[in-house]
Amino acid sequence: MFMKKLLFIGLVSLSIFTACKTQIYAIGSSEAEFKAQNKGADVVEQTAHSTIYRRDRTAFRSGATTYYYFEDGKLVRTDLTGPNPNIIIQHTGN
Repeated sequence: MFMKKLLFIGLVSLSIFTACKTQIYAIGSSEAEFKAQNKGADVVEQTAHSTIYRRDRTAFRSGATTYYYFEDGKLVRTDLTGPNPNIIIQHTGN
């Protein structure tokens, strides 16, 4: 009975980890490869030599967004942003 539980827990863990797989791009990756694998990425800004893409994450990072910066077809920078729990918005009444 113990082995069945252990096997079940292992399979559940494995399925969770594979479902949450995040694609990682190295600096210098090609923009064509990125666009082929991220058809849902939004173009934030585009000039003759550079493009910035935004990709929203909703799985386990609520509200997290990643920005990808390409110059001349190569990835030069990424930024991960999300809600900051250290920022408190206080409303003042009149």
